[in-house]
Amino acid sequence: MINSATLTASAWALLPQDVDAELASPLPLRDLPCRLGRGSDCTLRLAHPTVSTSHAEFIMVGDQLHLRDLGSRNGTFVNGQRVTSTPYPLEPDLLIQFGELLYRLTTIHPSRQMATAAADEVADLALALAQFDKLIDQRAVMPHFQWIVRSDNHQIFAAEALGRSRLFGLSHPGMMFKAASYLNKEVELSRMLRVEALALIPGKFCETHLFLNTHVAELRDLAGLIVSMRDIRRAYPERPITLEIHEAAAVDMTAMKMLRLALSDLSMGLAYDDFGAGQARLAELVEARPDFLKFDMKLIRNLHEAHSGRRRMVGTLVSMARDLDIITLAEGVESQAEVDACKELGFDLQQGYYFGRPASGEQLARSSQQPK
Repeated sequence: MINSATLTASAWALLPQDVDAELASPLPLRDLPCRLGRGSDCTLRLAHPTVSTSHAEFIMVGDQLHLRDLGSRNGTFVNGQRVTSTPYPLEPDLLIQFGELLYRLTTIHPSRQMATAAADEVADLALALAQFDKLIDQRAVMPHFQWIVRSDNHQIFAAEALGRSRLFGLSHPGMMFKAASYLNKEVELSRMLRVEALALIPGKFCETHLFLNTHVAELRDLAGLIVSMRDIRRAYPERPITLEIHEAAAVDMTAMKMLRLALSDLSMGLAYDDFGAGQARLAELVEARPDFLKFDMKLIRNLHEAHSGRRRMVGTLVSMARDLDIITLAEGVESQAEVDACKELGFDLQQGYYFGRPASGEQLARSSQQPK
C-alpha cells in the first residue's frame, strides 16, 4: 500500500474504466478538498446526467485520501460498496463509481506539463465533439478484435470486439465515449459498436464466438439493453455470443438476475469483466451467475514473480469459480512466464498481447496468423 503522506493532491487521478483504460486520459485531482459534480463551481466537473450537481468530495483526513458522498441522487461507490457522508479511506487501484461513471483511482507523477496537457485535452475534446455526429450518422467505426485462447493448447476459443473509429480525433474509445457523455449518447454509441463488430468481422470467422462489451449506462435501461440483444440474436441466430459487464458496475443484483435470464433465453453468455481488481465479490456475483469470469490484468501482471500469498489468492478464486461451473479467463497476458503461471493456477482461457494485439477485421482477413 502506498503511503498517502508521500502523495500530493496533483499525484492523484481518476482513470475512466467504461472505455479502453489503456487509451483513456486520467483526470487529475489538482486541489484538495476536491468536490466533483455537474455544477459549474465544482473543482472537477463530470457532465453526465447520473451525476448530481454536487455529487462527492475527495478530502485528506490526516495523511490519507478519503472520499465522501454529498447526498447524491445516484450514489457513490467504492468497489461496489456505497459510500456515505462518512469519509471513506482510499488507496490506489480502487474502483470508484459516481452514478453510472466508473473510474479507477490511480497516481500520476507531477509535471510542469500538466497545464499544457489539460489545454490539449480541451482541444481534443472539442474536435471529438465536432466529429461525433459524423461518427454516428456514417457509422464510421472500425472494430478491432483480440483473440481469447484456451490455456491448454492455445487454440482460438473466441474473440473480443473492441471499439475503434476511422475519424481523426475519435480513433480510440476513450475519446469516443468522452464525447458521447457530453451529448448523453453513450448507450447509442455502445449499441452501435456491438452491431458493427458483428457486421465487420471477416466472413472466415463467421462461427467464431464473439465477446461484446457494454457501457455502464446501459444497465440503467435494462429493458433497452435486452431488446438490443434480442435484435442481435434475430440477425445472427447461430453465432456464439457473450455479453461482458464490468464487475464493478454489477451493483444491482436483481437487475443482473433479470439480465442473466434474458441472455439465457437468447442462448447468449454472460461475462463479468475486470474481476478482482479491488476486492473479490464472487459470493455476491454468483447470485447472477456468469458463464465467464475475466480476471483483471492487475492480478495477472507478473504473476509468475508474485509472492506466495497473491498466487494462493488467485488460485483459490480460480478454483472457487470452476467449482461453480464458471469458466475463468486471465486478461492482460504478455509473456510466456505469465502464460505458464496462469495455466498452472488452472485458468481455462487467456487473453493478452502475448497472443496478439487487437486487429481490425481487414487486418484479420489479410492475415493467416494464429495465436501462439
